[in-house]
Amino acid sequence: MLLPYTLGLIVLVAFPAFISFGLAFFQYDGLTTPRWVGLLNFVLVYTDELFLLSIQNSLALVIVSVPLRVLGAFVVARLVQRNGRFLSWFRAAIFLPTIIPAPAYVMAWLWLLNPLFGPLNLLLRAIGLPAPNWLADPVWAKPGLILIALWQIGEGFLINLAALQDMPPEIENAARIDGANSFQFLRYITFPILLPILLLLAFRDAILIFQESFTTILLATNGGPYYATYTLPLFIYEQGFDLLSFGTASAALWVLYMITGLVVLCLYLIARQWGIGTTDETFVI
Repeated sequence: MLLPYTLGLIVLVAFPAFISFGLAFFQYDGLTTPRWVGLLNFVLVYTDELFLLSIQNSLALVIVSVPLRVLGAFVVARLVQRNGRFLSWFRAAIFLPTIIPAPAYVMAWLWLLNPLFGPLNLLLRAIGLPAPNWLADPVWAKPGLILIALWQIGEGFLINLAALQDMPPEIENAARIDGANSFQFLRYITFPILLPILLLLAFRDAILIFQESFTTILLATNGGPYYATYTLPLFIYEQGFDLLSFGTASAALWVLYMITGLVVLCLYLIARQWGIGTTDETFVI
Protein backbone atom coordinates (compact mmCIF):
# COMPACT_ATOMS: atom_id res chain seq x y z
CA MET A 1 0.00 0.00 0.00
CA LEU A 2 2.94 2.32 0.58
CA LEU A 3 4.44 1.59 -2.83
CA PRO A 4 2.67 4.42 -4.76
CA TYR A 5 3.62 6.93 -2.06
CA THR A 6 7.21 5.67 -2.04
CA LEU A 7 7.48 5.90 -5.82
CA GLY A 8 6.07 9.42 -5.78
CA LEU A 9 8.50 10.42 -3.04
CA ILE A 10 11.46 9.07 -5.01
CA VAL A 11 10.44 10.42 -8.42
CA LEU A 12 9.04 13.82 -7.38
CA VAL A 13 11.20 14.66 -4.33
CA ALA A 14 14.36 12.60 -3.86
CA PHE A 15 15.46 12.41 -7.51
CA PRO A 16 14.94 16.15 -8.29
CA ALA A 17 16.75 17.04 -5.03
CA PHE A 18 19.69 14.83 -6.02
CA ILE A 19 19.82 16.40 -9.50
CA SER A 20 19.68 19.94 -8.10
CA PHE A 21 22.52 19.18 -5.68
CA GLY A 22 24.71 17.96 -8.52
CA LEU A 23 23.71 20.90 -10.72
CA ALA A 24 24.91 23.33 -8.03
CA PHE A 25 28.51 22.51 -9.04
CA PHE A 26 27.98 23.23 -12.75
CA GLN A 27 27.39 26.28 -14.89
CA TYR A 28 24.25 25.49 -16.86
CA ASP A 29 21.79 27.68 -18.74
CA GLY A 30 19.44 24.97 -19.99
CA LEU A 31 20.69 25.36 -23.57
CA THR A 32 24.38 24.42 -23.60
CA THR A 33 26.36 21.57 -22.09
CA PRO A 34 26.87 21.89 -18.32
CA ARG A 35 30.39 23.01 -17.32
CA TRP A 36 32.02 22.08 -14.01
CA VAL A 37 32.77 25.13 -11.84
CA GLY A 38 33.13 23.57 -8.40
CA LEU A 39 32.05 25.85 -5.55
CA LEU A 40 31.83 28.94 -7.75
CA ASN A 41 28.02 28.99 -7.67
CA PHE A 42 28.00 29.01 -3.87
CA VAL A 43 30.53 31.86 -3.89
CA LEU A 44 28.42 33.83 -6.35
CA VAL A 45 25.34 33.29 -4.23
CA TYR A 46 27.08 34.33 -1.01
CA THR A 47 28.51 37.52 -2.51
CA ASP A 48 25.24 38.63 -4.09
CA GLU A 49 23.69 41.51 -2.13
CA LEU A 50 20.19 40.49 -3.21
CA PHE A 51 20.79 37.01 -1.82
CA LEU A 52 21.69 38.37 1.62
CA LEU A 53 18.70 40.72 1.49
CA SER A 54 16.40 37.85 0.54
CA ILE A 55 17.56 35.86 3.57
CA GLN A 56 16.85 38.80 5.88
CA ASN A 57 13.36 39.26 4.46
CA SER A 58 12.61 35.53 4.64
CA LEU A 59 13.74 35.28 8.26
CA ALA A 60 11.72 38.37 9.17
CA LEU A 61 8.55 36.80 7.78
CA VAL A 62 9.21 33.50 9.55
CA ILE A 63 10.05 35.06 12.93
CA VAL A 64 6.88 37.17 12.97
CA SER A 65 4.39 35.00 11.10
CA VAL A 66 5.03 31.61 12.73
CA PRO A 67 4.24 32.60 16.37
CA LEU A 68 1.19 34.58 15.25
CA ARG A 69 -0.15 31.69 13.16
CA VAL A 70 0.41 29.08 15.86
CA LEU A 71 -1.01 31.15 18.72
CA GLY A 72 -3.83 32.41 16.52
CA ALA A 73 -4.88 28.85 15.65
CA PHE A 74 -4.77 27.92 19.35
CA VAL A 75 -6.79 30.93 20.52
CA VAL A 76 -9.47 30.52 17.84
CA ALA A 77 -9.77 26.80 18.59
CA ARG A 78 -10.16 27.59 22.29
CA LEU A 79 -12.91 30.12 21.57
CA VAL A 80 -14.99 27.70 19.48
CA GLN A 81 -14.24 24.58 21.50
CA ARG A 82 -17.80 24.08 22.63
CA ASN A 83 -20.46 22.60 20.37
CA GLY A 84 -23.20 24.72 18.87
CA ARG A 85 -25.24 25.18 15.72
CA PHE A 86 -23.60 28.40 14.60
CA LEU A 87 -20.15 27.39 15.86
CA SER A 88 -20.11 24.56 13.30
CA TRP A 89 -20.54 27.09 10.51
CA PHE A 90 -17.86 29.28 12.06
CA ARG A 91 -15.42 26.36 12.16
CA ALA A 92 -16.07 25.64 8.48
CA ALA A 93 -15.48 29.32 7.67
CA ILE A 94 -12.12 29.23 9.48
CA PHE A 95 -10.97 26.15 7.57
CA LEU A 96 -12.32 27.25 4.16
CA PRO A 97 -9.39 29.58 3.24
CA THR A 98 -7.01 26.63 3.59
CA ILE A 99 -8.46 24.85 0.55
CA ILE A 100 -8.62 27.95 -1.67
CA PRO A 101 -5.81 28.01 -4.30
CA ALA A 102 -3.05 30.52 -3.61
CA PRO A 103 -3.68 32.73 -6.69
CA ALA A 104 -7.35 33.12 -5.72
CA TYR A 105 -6.81 34.23 -2.14
CA VAL A 106 -3.90 36.50 -3.15
CA MET A 107 -6.19 38.29 -5.60
CA ALA A 108 -8.77 38.66 -2.85
CA TRP A 109 -6.20 40.18 -0.51
CA LEU A 110 -4.94 42.56 -3.18
CA TRP A 111 -8.47 43.96 -3.20
CA LEU A 112 -8.79 43.97 0.60
CA LEU A 113 -5.47 45.78 1.03
CA ASN A 114 -5.94 48.24 -1.81
CA PRO A 115 -4.81 51.63 -0.40
CA LEU A 116 -7.55 53.61 -2.22
CA PHE A 117 -10.76 51.55 -2.15
CA GLY A 118 -9.87 48.46 -0.14
CA PRO A 119 -12.39 47.56 2.60
CA LEU A 120 -9.70 47.50 5.28
CA ASN A 121 -8.55 51.05 4.58
CA LEU A 122 -12.12 52.27 4.26
CA LEU A 123 -12.82 50.86 7.71
CA LEU A 124 -9.69 52.44 9.18
CA ARG A 125 -10.61 55.84 7.75
CA ALA A 126 -14.17 55.50 9.03
CA ILE A 127 -12.96 55.10 12.63
CA GLY A 128 -10.41 57.88 12.29
CA LEU A 129 -7.24 55.78 12.04
CA PRO A 130 -4.48 56.27 9.44
CA ALA A 131 -4.81 54.06 6.38
CA PRO A 132 -1.42 52.73 5.24
CA ASN A 133 -0.52 51.94 1.65
CA TRP A 134 0.10 48.31 2.63
CA LEU A 135 1.73 46.39 -0.24
CA ALA A 136 2.68 49.61 -2.06
CA ASP A 137 4.71 50.94 0.90
CA PRO A 138 8.13 49.41 1.81
CA VAL A 139 7.34 49.87 5.52
CA TRP A 140 3.91 48.20 5.39
CA ALA A 141 4.58 45.55 2.74
CA LYS A 142 5.80 42.92 5.23
CA PRO A 143 2.86 43.51 7.64
CA GLY A 144 0.56 43.08 4.63
CA LEU A 145 2.13 39.70 3.81
CA ILE A 146 1.84 38.69 7.46
CA LEU A 147 -1.89 39.48 7.35
CA ILE A 148 -2.22 37.27 4.28
CA ALA A 149 -0.35 34.45 6.06
CA LEU A 150 -2.61 34.72 9.11
CA TRP A 151 -5.65 34.07 6.94
CA GLN A 152 -4.66 30.43 6.43
CA ILE A 153 -4.62 28.89 9.90
CA GLY A 154 -7.33 26.34 9.17
CA GLU A 155 -5.18 23.21 9.46
CA GLY A 156 -3.57 24.34 12.71
CA PHE A 157 -7.02 25.32 13.98
CA LEU A 158 -8.41 21.83 13.35
CA ILE A 159 -5.44 20.16 15.05
CA ASN A 160 -5.76 22.38 18.11
CA LEU A 161 -9.53 21.88 18.22
CA ALA A 162 -9.15 18.10 18.09
CA ALA A 163 -6.55 18.20 20.88
CA LEU A 164 -8.73 20.42 23.06
CA GLN A 165 -11.78 18.21 22.59
CA ASP A 166 -9.68 15.13 23.37
CA MET A 167 -8.74 16.48 26.80
CA PRO A 168 -10.67 14.59 29.55
CA PRO A 169 -13.27 16.82 31.20
CA GLU A 170 -12.17 15.44 34.59
CA ILE A 171 -9.03 17.59 34.37
CA GLU A 172 -11.04 20.81 34.21
CA ASN A 173 -13.42 19.63 36.92
CA ALA A 174 -10.52 18.87 39.25
CA ALA A 175 -8.98 22.26 38.56
CA ARG A 176 -12.27 24.02 39.29
CA ILE A 177 -12.57 22.16 42.58
CA ASP A 178 -9.06 23.32 43.51
CA GLY A 179 -10.13 26.92 42.88
CA ALA A 180 -8.57 27.59 39.46
CA ASN A 181 -10.29 30.22 37.32
CA SER A 182 -10.52 30.13 33.53
CA PHE A 183 -7.27 31.99 32.93
CA GLN A 184 -5.33 29.85 35.41
CA PHE A 185 -6.70 26.66 33.85
CA LEU A 186 -5.65 27.88 30.41
CA ARG A 187 -2.24 29.09 31.56
CA TYR A 188 -1.17 26.20 33.79
CA ILE A 189 -3.04 23.18 32.39
CA THR A 190 -4.38 23.56 28.84
CA PHE A 191 -1.46 25.44 27.31
CA PRO A 192 1.29 23.16 28.74
CA ILE A 193 -0.55 20.03 27.62
CA LEU A 194 -0.82 21.38 24.05
CA LEU A 195 2.77 22.68 23.85
CA PRO A 196 4.09 19.61 21.95
CA ILE A 197 1.36 20.05 19.32
CA LEU A 198 2.07 23.78 19.08
CA LEU A 199 5.76 22.96 18.61
CA LEU A 200 5.03 20.63 15.69
CA LEU A 201 2.80 23.28 14.14
CA ALA A 202 5.64 25.78 14.51
CA PHE A 203 7.95 23.36 12.64
CA ARG A 204 5.41 23.01 9.86
CA ASP A 205 4.64 26.72 9.53
CA ALA A 206 8.33 27.65 9.52
CA ILE A 207 8.93 25.31 6.59
CA LEU A 208 5.81 26.45 4.73
CA ILE A 209 6.49 30.17 5.10
CA PHE A 210 10.18 29.80 4.29
CA GLN A 211 9.81 27.61 1.23
CA GLU A 212 6.24 27.92 -0.07
CA SER A 213 5.58 31.65 0.12
CA PHE A 214 6.74 32.11 -3.47
CA THR A 215 3.31 32.24 -5.12
CA THR A 216 1.91 34.74 -2.63
CA ILE A 217 4.86 37.12 -2.88
CA LEU A 218 5.18 36.84 -6.66
CA LEU A 219 1.54 37.76 -7.23
CA ALA A 220 1.16 40.28 -4.41
CA THR A 221 4.38 42.31 -4.59
CA ASN A 222 6.83 40.58 -6.95
CA GLY A 223 9.50 41.26 -4.33
CA GLY A 224 8.79 44.98 -4.07
CA PRO A 225 8.37 47.71 -3.32
CA TYR A 226 12.11 48.45 -3.38
CA TYR A 227 12.92 44.79 -2.57
CA ALA A 228 11.11 45.05 0.79
CA THR A 229 9.51 41.62 0.25
CA TYR A 230 12.24 40.04 -1.86
CA THR A 231 12.63 36.57 -0.35
CA LEU A 232 14.87 33.60 -1.02
CA PRO A 233 12.37 31.57 -3.14
CA LEU A 234 11.97 34.61 -5.38
CA PHE A 235 15.75 34.92 -5.70
CA ILE A 236 15.97 31.26 -6.73
CA TYR A 237 13.21 31.72 -9.31
CA GLU A 238 14.89 34.76 -10.87
CA GLN A 239 18.28 33.06 -11.03
CA GLY A 240 16.86 29.99 -12.72
CA PHE A 241 14.12 31.25 -15.02
CA ASP A 242 14.99 34.91 -15.61
CA LEU A 243 18.79 34.72 -15.80
CA LEU A 244 18.96 31.04 -16.89
CA SER A 245 21.61 30.41 -14.26
CA PHE A 246 20.39 27.04 -13.06
CA GLY A 247 23.63 26.22 -11.26
CA THR A 248 23.39 29.35 -9.12
CA ALA A 249 19.70 28.71 -8.51
CA SER A 250 20.46 25.15 -7.36
CA ALA A 251 23.15 26.41 -4.99
CA ALA A 252 20.73 28.96 -3.53
CA LEU A 253 18.09 26.23 -3.24
CA TRP A 254 20.36 24.10 -1.06
CA VAL A 255 21.22 27.12 1.04
CA LEU A 256 17.45 27.52 1.53
CA TYR A 257 17.21 23.91 2.67
CA MET A 258 20.08 24.40 5.13
CA ILE A 259 18.61 27.59 6.57
CA THR A 260 15.22 25.89 6.95
CA GLY A 261 16.90 23.04 8.78
CA LEU A 262 18.69 25.49 11.08
CA VAL A 263 15.41 27.26 11.89
CA VAL A 264 13.76 23.94 12.76
CA LEU A 265 16.82 22.96 14.81
CA CYS A 266 16.61 26.22 16.78
CA LEU A 267 12.93 25.56 17.51
CA TYR A 268 13.81 22.05 18.63
CA LEU A 269 16.59 23.27 20.96
CA ILE A 270 14.21 25.82 22.47
CA ALA A 271 11.68 23.04 23.02
CA ARG A 272 14.36 20.91 24.69
CA GLN A 273 15.06 23.73 27.11
CA TRP A 274 11.35 23.81 27.97
CA GLY A 275 11.28 20.04 28.38
CA ILE A 276 8.83 19.48 25.53
CA GLY A 277 8.96 16.09 23.84
CA THR A 278 8.59 15.60 20.09
CA THR A 279 7.80 11.87 19.82
CA ASP A 280 4.95 9.66 20.95
CA GLU A 281 7.04 8.41 23.88
CA THR A 282 8.15 11.87 25.05
CA PHE A 283 5.03 13.97 24.45
CA VAL A 284 5.02 15.07 28.03
CA ILE A 285 5.82 18.27 29.90
